[in-house]
Amino acid sequence: MKLSKATRTAIFALSILTAGRSAFADSPAWSRAKAAADAARERGDYALAETYYKEAISLQTASLGADSPEVAISLNNLAVLYQDQSLYPQAENTYLEALGILETNPLQEAVTAHTLNNLAELYHDENQNAKAEPLYIRALGIWDKLEKKEPLNEAATAASLADIYHSRNQNTNAEPLYKRAITLWGEQGKAESADSADALFALGEIYHSRSDNADAEPLYVGALKAWETLGQLKNTRAVTAQATLGEIYRSEGKYSESEPLLEQALAATEQKDGPNHLDVATGLSHLALLYYCEGRYEAAEPLYKRALEIRERNLGLDNAVVVQTRQLYAEVLRQQGKKAEAQKFEAQPARGGVAHL
Repeated sequence: MKLSKATRTAIFALSILTAGRSAFADSPAWSRAKAAADAARERGDYALAETYYKEAISLQTASLGADSPEVAISLNNLAVLYQDQSLYPQAENTYLEALGILETNPLQEAVTAHTLNNLAELYHDENQNAKAEPLYIRALGIWDKLEKKEPLNEAATAASLADIYHSRNQNTNAEPLYKRAITLWGEQGKAESADSADALFALGEIYHSRSDNADAEPLYVGALKAWETLGQLKNTRAVTAQATLGEIYRSEGKYSESEPLLEQALAATEQKDGPNHLDVATGLSHLALLYYCEGRYEAAEPLYKRALEIRERNLGLDNAVVVQTRQLYAEVLRQQGKKAEAQKFEAQPARGGVAHL
């Protein structure tokens, strides 16, 4: 999973870097060109913004020198403009040019960290994580030693690096980074931001994969609370969190807490994927199992029946999941005294392998 790009990009790739101003910061010619470029980019006039950024770079180079941090900042912002338009080769080359200037100036560490993050995010977006990883590590090292801390940027860097490790199942490395990001966001009053919610969810998934539901549960709760505040309960991660947390509560016998979560997850999945999707069958089965555990066999019956129909249609009669769903449906029928009907399903041969519902 990746953190929400919109928020990360607002911190890094779309932010206009202002650190490292030189004594020439009020130079009117290039300042006007840069301000015009910024304004054009903000209103989406990318062609005009590019023209103005290039003009600013030319004027800065002439007046301040080619190795000026101001030139690097304008190059960074030009690269951002290219990245906005998915012009990745141009963005990469321009970021690298900016870094070539910044890395020769030890006083520009904060600006360097921003640009490292921008370039890392570019590689991350292109699934070139082998290139992104060392850049995130370098940026995180800079955030660590800066006298004037930038906790929100540090949090986003840590979470982005954690994303890479999590995508490789290197969760021993990902876990402390997610914790670090979550703590920093919390300290800055951003505990219910979209990125914090995503990190809470990812860390919850790590614990859940270890069957450590005691630690996973509060993380799912925190993520769902944030998404509810943001009006984002129908996003894919939120729906997964609802279903998983509902299953955790069911396994703990917290049936009244489980039911609304499983119902919401099922409704959202059906709305997104349509009534005949296999994920809908999974949601139906989860809710049916809850009802079965509660002894509400009449409520479970139509859910298992519908899940069986969807799976038969998509997977065929002999699939292992279909066979197991058929057996569960038959058991629900039998619990209601519908023995003859149950026997019809039980009599069907089970030729599948291992089922995962």
